[in-house]
Amino acid sequence: MKKILLITLSLLILTCLSADKIHSTKLSLAMSALVPGSGDIYARNYAKGGIAIFREVALIAGLFHFNKQADSFDNSAKQFAYKVTGAPLNASSDYYDLLAQQISSQQFNENVRLNAQNYYGYGSQGYYEFVNQYSISEEQAWDWESSENYKKYRSYRAQKQKNNQNANIVIGALIVNHIYSAISTAISTSNNNKEFIERHSINVQPDLNHQGVLVNYGFKF
Repeated sequence: MKKILLITLSLLILTCLSADKIHSTKLSLAMSALVPGSGDIYARNYAKGGIAIFREVALIAGLFHFNKQADSFDNSAKQFAYKVTGAPLNASSDYYDLLAQQISSQQFNENVRLNAQNYYGYGSQGYYEFVNQYSISEEQAWDWESSENYKKYRSYRAQKQKNNQNANIVIGALIVNHIYSAISTAISTSNNNKEFIERHSINVQPDLNHQGVLVNYGFKF
């Protein structure tokens, strides 16, 4: 009975030792896919996990920054358009894009008429249909009054677009970071497990001479 208890205790100790070092590759992959670096922390690759987490936090901070800047320039453009042209503050994004295309709706409509004339010929049915479809109505008319106002508004819109593009780049980097972290964590966890198995060995075999079980544990330095 004492032998059985001793063997059981030895096996429990060795199992705990293995559990402390052998980690699930699938679990570490899933954890790092969800939160980069968490799988490394689970697998006790603390330095690698810390770097991955820091990288994720930095990217998220960058995303918030660019989104905030984009919103700020968007609001500035709307306020400026309202102040100069009387454009409504709650208009659609397409309308604010129109305001950036020409210095006035009159000039915009003139370009529409010229395009209709080139495509369909003046006075034709296609000419009038094109003009009616694409011309700016009186309710949506605008005039920036000066090239300086027009350039300033376009600058606000350009800065908004630039920050939106930067935010999209960061989103792409976040996706790549999750994929890279998951794959990298799985590989390092698998390699650590293989190294542990190579360095630690457990051999259990019957001991006929003493009518018991012989347990051998080996460790390679």
